[in-house]
Amino acid sequence: MTEGFSESAAPGGKELFDALCALEVRCRDNAAGLPQREAQSDIWAGVLFRIGEFSLLAPMEEVGEILEVPREITPVPGTKDWVFGIANNRGTLLPIFDLRGFLFASATSRSGRNRVLVVQREEFPVGLLVDDVTGIRHFDSKYQNQQVPELPDVLKPFSMGSFIRGAVSHPVFSVRRLTSAPEFSVTGA
Repeated sequence: MTEGFSESAAPGGKELFDALCALEVRCRDNAAGLPQREAQSDIWAGVLFRIGEFSLLAPMEEVGEILEVPREITPVPGTKDWVFGIANNRGTLLPIFDLRGFLFASATSRSGRNRVLVVQREEFPVGLLVDDVTGIRHFDSKYQNQQVPELPDVLKPFSMGSFIRGAVSHPVFSVRRLTSAPEFSVTGA
C-alpha cells in the first residue's frame, strides 16, 4: 500500500475509464467548434496606376515588378519620342517606354512618384514609365464589368472591362495587349 492512499479510496480501472469517458463526452458537448472555412470567392488582383488624369488597373499577372525610375537611363538615338531609353535592371537590359508619350503623344511629367511597370514580353522584358502607382487592389471577380467605362479612344483597344468600388469605376488596362500591339513594336523614328 502506498502512503497516503488506501485501496478503498483509489478508483478501480473500470471506474477510472468510465470517469474519463464521461469527461470526454462533457468536453465534446461544451467545446466550441473549429471555425468553418467559407468558400473562397475568386479574387482578382491588379496594379492601380495613373497616366495623366486616368487611373487604370493592370492585371497583376501581367506586371512582373514595379520599379522606381532607374537613375541611369541611356537614350537611344533614332527612336520615337516615347522611347525613354535603356536601363540596367539587375544585369538585364530593360528598354523603357513612356506610356503617356506612346498613347497621348505627350511626355510623362517627371516626378518622384513616377514608376516603371515591368512587363514580360516573349523575347525580353519592357518597362512602361507611368505617372504614379497607387498600389495593388483586390476585387471579387464576380463584380467585373465587361463594359469598358468612358475612356479616350486611344485606351479602348487595351481595355478589358472594369471594376467598381463605391462610386469609382476602375478600368482594366492590359499592358500585355499594349506591348503586343504592332504599333508598339515600331520604335524607330
